Amino acid sequence: MPKISLKKINSLKKNKIGISALTSYDASFAKLADNCGIDIILVGDSLGEVIQGNPNTHSVTMNDMCYHTKIVSRGIKKALLIADMPKNSYKTKSQALKNAKKLIAKNMADMVKIEFKEKDTEVIKHLISNNILVCSHIGILPQTIENKSSYKKVGKTIHEANRLINEAMLIEKLGSQMLIVECIDEQVAKIISGKLHIPVIGIGSGKSCDGQIRVIYDIFEISFNGVPGFLKPKNKKLNPMKKILEKYITNTNKYKL
Repeated sequence: MPKISLKKINSLKKNKIGISALTSYDASFAKLADNCGIDIILVGDSLGEVIQGNPNTHSVTMNDMCYHTKIVSRGIKKALLIADMPKNSYKTKSQALKNAKKLIAKNMADMVKIEFKEKDTEVIKHLISNNILVCSHIGILPQTIENKSSYKKVGKTIHEANRLINEAMLIEKLGSQMLIVECIDEQVAKIISGKLHIPVIGIGSGKSCDGQIRVIYDIFEISFNGVPGFLKPKNKKLNPMKKILEKYITNTNKYKL
């Protein structure tokens, strides 16, 4: 099966077929997700938390992103691969282009992702004019917050809702080919998905987006800093990975030494 194209992703939105996306940080998990038929894999700077054990994403470097993008790309045959631009990697147009090219080089990432702030308008235009595919990100912006207590739903007020809708429409106008909306009010996410022609992928933003993205470690309930509230299981049954590991330990303890 050939690698999924952006055109194919767009057709899923057009035909109202939910788009599936996951983060991945290594070749094995990437291969697992790819073999299961995932549409999009994101090498997220969330690796700062789930892989490096830090309280946030702020210390992730371009070297970190290039390394993980390279190894993830080895596990992918079909999925569209997006790589995060880490904090402080796109302060200027020239810096952004230089770093984006590193992530795209040698067929690693197909697209880069930027946490959008108004000052990034020219950066996005510059990347797109240089044939770099861009996914923008609005709502909660992990690169600007310090801890988990700051993860609060946005878009509940009329002012916030209008700001988010206007940002989304501007992002499409600038030429971004995809949008991630994180932890925004479900009704606002629904409006944005309806207004935009590009795919809108949600995380903690309700079921009305064109697709959903999750941190793969959150799905398996093994993230270092805990699972987000919107993903916490309703029952307290042991998660499958922990159950398998505990069974292995129990069986090993039965061996005669």
